[in-house]
Amino acid sequence: MVAPRKFTPDDLQALKTMGNIAVSPDGRRVAVVMHWVDTGKNEQRSAIWLLLLDEQGHAVGELRQLTGGKHNDANPVWSPDSHRLLFSSDREGKKNQLWLIDTDGGEPAMLTSLFHGVSEAAWSPDGRWIAFTAPAAVTDDDDVLLGRKSLDEAAKKQYEENERIRLRTVTSIAYRWDGRGLFERFPQLFIMPAPSDSVTGPVDPATIRRLTSDDVDYSQPSWTPDSLEIGVLGNRDEKRHNGSFASDLWAIHHETGEARRLTEGDLIISCYSWSPDGNSVMVVAEKESMSHWSNLARLHLVTRRGNEGDRTLILTPDLDNATSAWAGGQFGFPGPYRPQWSQDGQQVYFLVTERTSISVYRIDVVWRSITRLTTASLTNFLALLPGGRGLLVAQETAEQPWELYSLPLTDTGIGEPERLTHFYDGLLTEFAWGKTEHLRYQGANNDEIDGWLIHPIGAREGVRYPLLVDIHGGPHWAFGLGIFPYNQYFASKGYAIFYCNPHGSTGHGEAFMRDVLGDWGGKDFQDIMLGVDECIARGVADPERLVVTGYSYGGFMTMFTIGHTDRFKAAVPMAGISNLTSFVGVSDIGYWMVMQSKGYPWDAERIDYYREHSPISAAAHVTTPTLFLHPENDLRCPIEQSEQFYMTLKMMGNVPVEFARAPGAWHTGTAKPSQWMAYWEKMLEWFSRYIEIRSEDYDEQIHES
Repeated sequence: MVAPRKFTPDDLQALKTMGNIAVSPDGRRVAVVMHWVDTGKNEQRSAIWLLLLDEQGHAVGELRQLTGGKHNDANPVWSPDSHRLLFSSDREGKKNQLWLIDTDGGEPAMLTSLFHGVSEAAWSPDGRWIAFTAPAAVTDDDDVLLGRKSLDEAAKKQYEENERIRLRTVTSIAYRWDGRGLFERFPQLFIMPAPSDSVTGPVDPATIRRLTSDDVDYSQPSWTPDSLEIGVLGNRDEKRHNGSFASDLWAIHHETGEARRLTEGDLIISCYSWSPDGNSVMVVAEKESMSHWSNLARLHLVTRRGNEGDRTLILTPDLDNATSAWAGGQFGFPGPYRPQWSQDGQQVYFLVTERTSISVYRIDVVWRSITRLTTASLTNFLALLPGGRGLLVAQETAEQPWELYSLPLTDTGIGEPERLTHFYDGLLTEFAWGKTEHLRYQGANNDEIDGWLIHPIGAREGVRYPLLVDIHGGPHWAFGLGIFPYNQYFASKGYAIFYCNPHGSTGHGEAFMRDVLGDWGGKDFQDIMLGVDECIARGVADPERLVVTGYSYGGFMTMFTIGHTDRFKAAVPMAGISNLTSFVGVSDIGYWMVMQSKGYPWDAERIDYYREHSPISAAAHVTTPTLFLHPENDLRCPIEQSEQFYMTLKMMGNVPVEFARAPGAWHTGTAKPSQWMAYWEKMLEWFSRYIEIRSEDYDEQIHES
């Protein structure tokens, strides 16, 4: 038997992560998207796998790869006949177009040739139409946009040059987005006739109709059961220009384009699902945060028709956790999540983030009685199989990355889960894994905090090791109970790793989540340091060899930490925030910081808060050698935030400091996949300058040749 080996950088990049999942209408076929990195070409790849089920929901054979994996195939959508699969792919250029494949056999056929590509799609239940969203500028020529008229190479180059140099006039507070840039193209809603069984080529562009034409983003197209209207999310309110995260649910008639607003403009909707009779819709949404501060997502029952202002009923007002997936790991984000109605419309299955888990719940729509069905796992996707015979879910546990499971339904809850896939069995046996302890300790306010301590690979009992503290972003997010391969890589380098869900994290109720509002660097900082103390008290962490890092809000906390304690020997804040005041003016969501800080930086009662809680204000107290790492195209936490702190420490000259810039990368992505690995390698190299890894402390040799 071959001994497990340690992760290498190539191993980490090549790991497959789970993406979107689609279950056919008859419940007999499941399409699963898997993502990975082609390390040789340094490019992202994705392909669609197919799993067959029998009438009882049991797997028939093994998963097979349906598409080639030489490009990016994603966003699967089943036809009503449950045999053909619609998906998006960039296999004919850089833009995603809609493709169609017969899952009984055959080659994919490209259906669209839109100038800017296609985003999301939905097939009408009667099989006649396909609705989709696609980026469009208000000034676009529809004939060019839809592919009715082609531009030759000279015309394309002229178009691109004109776009590159033309002046942009900004009149809104919300006018750009990280990874997208300026708001110039907006996903609009289109419709086209669905191809017949015999069609193997493109849809005639002349038959594609545009249903919206404005400067609004539309997302999540979903047909009503009668195939008359298309539900979409979008914010047409003029307040969106002044900084609002609100979105409304609209019903748009597929023939006339008439749009009806079903919600009242005060919700941030994450997803929704039509009832079987089409008369109502279950909406997962939180109150608009700029007016109502940070809120939990709850279930809202919305009528399809009714009096304006009297359509929405909150079904889970007393459930003190989000009815959405607000925790995660590093093996992908299966989805999309939408609540699932029972066939008779009397019950709805949904997700709840609680502590370190994302659990499946069921609610009786009339009586509003709520039942928890699963525990001790992360669930990001669920689908109700036809006839109510069971749920198909994607779940991750503390010992097992994402897999598909069938959960049989019973009168009292669920029966014994049946595992349907084995994506990661080889991974778990091939690699060495550090022992992981789930810690629950007393944090600020004596609140119980969830944390984790990963022991170094090869660790010995009674020996103390360098501790790497990893702080999550958000702040409204949470580490889940899943497996974190990057932390396991750090464990293979000789580090113990500590991470936790401090105040502000999700899963502990609304009050706990709101506890950081107007108090960044308060209870959250206390929670993290008390967790470090817990790791030391357990005899694992060496108090003289502590290092700290974090990304985004975690980068802020790393910067804040080094100005308020000298316990750490090295720090690497990534894509963080150093100056809360300037952040309001330079971030694409600077107006969100106003909500987080409970006021503007020029409000007399908030001036002291902005100054005292900005990490840069404590620069004179920093004694920790610090490497700032930041993507150059970051619009969320712009690179000037690291530039300010770096220049301040550099000019003070009291502590070693360096600045690593990532060209072409943005807050939530990189120009090339290898840049992510470069971040971690640069971080580890910095830490190795200031702390010692003693090879004699481990059962295995930690240093690599």
